[in-house]
Amino acid sequence: MRVQHLLFAASVGVLLALGPAGAQTIVSMGKGYAHDCFVYAKSGVDPYDGVDVCNQALKDEVLTTKDRAATLDNRGVMLDMLGKVDKAADDFHEAIRMNETLGDPHVNLGSMLIKERRYGDAMDEINKGLELGMSFPHIGYYDRAIAEEMTGSYKEAYYDYKKVLEIEPDYAPATERLKDFIVTTTPAPAKSPS
Repeated sequence: MRVQHLLFAASVGVLLALGPAGAQTIVSMGKGYAHDCFVYAKSGVDPYDGVDVCNQALKDEVLTTKDRAATLDNRGVMLDMLGKVDKAADDFHEAIRMNETLGDPHVNLGSMLIKERRYGDAMDEINKGLELGMSFPHIGYYDRAIAEEMTGSYKEAYYDYKKVLEIEPDYAPATERLKDFIVTTTPAPAKSPS
C-alpha cells in the first residue's frame, strides 16, 4: 500500500495570530560607515543611530555601486524596524535598481509586500532573491514560507520551514511555526485494475 502525506496548518486563527510580518536580511560589506551600517542592521540594536550611520555612509563615503546598494538595503531594514515602511520600501527598490544582482533587497521587498498582504508579489520577489543568492538564505525561505502559509499553500510552507532549519538549525521562528503543523499520512487512492 502506498502512503500519501498530507500537511495541514493547525487553524486559521493561528495564521491570523501569525500576522504578515516577515524577517529581513542584511548585506555584509566593506569598511567605514558602510560597514558600521551593516553592523547596526545585523544587530538590530538602536536603529535610530543605525539609520544615521547609513546616511553618513551614503553622504560622505565613496562607495562602489554594489556597496551603495547594500547600504541602502541595510538602511531599509532599520527603517522598517522603526515602522517607516514606505521609506524602507523606497530603499529596497533603489538598491534593486542600482544593483540587480543582490538578492537581499528582493527578499526584503518581499517582506514589505507580505506586510501589505500582497503574498503573490512577495513570493515573486523572494524567489528572485533566493535565485540570486543572499547573505542569509534561511531568512528568504522563512519569508517565503510565511507568504505560502498565508495563501493556504501549507505543504510548500511546511517544507520551506523545514529548509530553514536545515540551513540554520537554531532559527527559533521556524521551529515555532512548525509547531502549528500536523502531518498525517493516509493511504493513497487505490489504482483501478487495468
